[in-house]
Amino acid sequence: MERRDFLKLASMAGLGVVAAGALSRDAVAAGPYAGPLWVHIHASGGWDPTSLCDPKGAMSEEEQKTREAMNRSYLHEAIGTAGNLQYAPVGGNDAFFKKHYSKLLIINGIDTGTNSHDAGVRNTWCGTLREGKPGFAALVAGVHGGALPMGFISNGGYDTTANVVAVTRVPDTGVLQRLAYPNVVDPSNENRETYHTDATMTRILEARQARHAARLEQQRLPHVKQAMSTLFTSRVGQNELKQLIQYLPAEFERASLRRQAQVALAAYRAGICVSANLSVGGFDTHGNHDDNHIPRLTEICDGIDFVLTAAEEQGIADRIVIVVGSDFGRTPGYNEGNGKDHWNITSMMLAGAGITGNRVIGATDERHNPLDVDPVTLQPKEGGVRIKPGHIHKALRKLAGIADDPLVQRFPLSEEEDLPIFG
Repeated sequence: MERRDFLKLASMAGLGVVAAGALSRDAVAAGPYAGPLWVHIHASGGWDPTSLCDPKGAMSEEEQKTREAMNRSYLHEAIGTAGNLQYAPVGGNDAFFKKHYSKLLIINGIDTGTNSHDAGVRNTWCGTLREGKPGFAALVAGVHGGALPMGFISNGGYDTTANVVAVTRVPDTGVLQRLAYPNVVDPSNENRETYHTDATMTRILEARQARHAARLEQQRLPHVKQAMSTLFTSRVGQNELKQLIQYLPAEFERASLRRQAQVALAAYRAGICVSANLSVGGFDTHGNHDDNHIPRLTEICDGIDFVLTAAEEQGIADRIVIVVGSDFGRTPGYNEGNGKDHWNITSMMLAGAGITGNRVIGATDERHNPLDVDPVTLQPKEGGVRIKPGHIHKALRKLAGIADDPLVQRFPLSEEEDLPIFG
């Protein structure tokens, strides 16, 4: 495959090709990654925790008919319970929470500090309202997988990297096959007709390697050598993609989140992925909130269930960490169009390795205003600490073991206290 053809295909696939200066750390030869896979699921548009994991039902049928009702879809007395968790009795919540409550950590009453989509997404996924900062998914991939071909996969959400790692977007698995098997005329065809013989392809690769080594020897600037090596790895590193293809399923799921998860899990099992952004939209329900929003929440729960179930089936359940969040929450009460508008208070859900389940941290009052918590016990306490995304990200960095890494220390979260969110 010629360079221009590779770059064209890479552009079509959304594959990141790193240019000079794009990586902040020395590129090193990386073996298969064996740490945890960090799966981030983004509910794009601003979800409604009161219809999910922080339930606030109407107090009476009369109240349900008013615009001030917290939720018209259920009464307070119908709120469901699974272990220590409470959930709204709508959509697929009952089956989801009863199946997974022992694995779930719920964090309620998180103050994003904004009603802006861009700022809310940024704060939720990188722990600060400041622009240009890398998300946690990029940081953890930068530390553990900066030299991996698909260290950070993104299907949407917040994927700003601040140049700590290349981001890979894979909207079409067919393009992946063409990149993995450049010598095959049509990878989807069973006859596997090739352009060249194996012997010829071996000679081509040897010639490329010799040319690369000669040109590398002529360079004296470290950042130029790094960029050249990264580009060379991108051009000839089809072996990793072949491994990925081997782990992809014969048939892809129809649901978007499930398909995204299948690629992420395959890349992880191939040893070439550290973190992945999964994303589903439709949550910005300013009109007909209940009818439009609840099915989207069911889709989110189905995606989480799929990742947890697939990880168990593939024997990697103890190496998966799932973090679920959104831009912000939805207002208490409804607008004139039966919708709910932007509300800065939200929730997050987590599960997986290092996460103690069947726990709820944080709380809100009957109108979904946040309650402060004791910084030691995390129980509601007047005059305590208001939970913010920065608190969660400081804890995530410690959980991932990257808090003291020089790369991560370039992006401090010193404005927030340390809270024992993960024990």
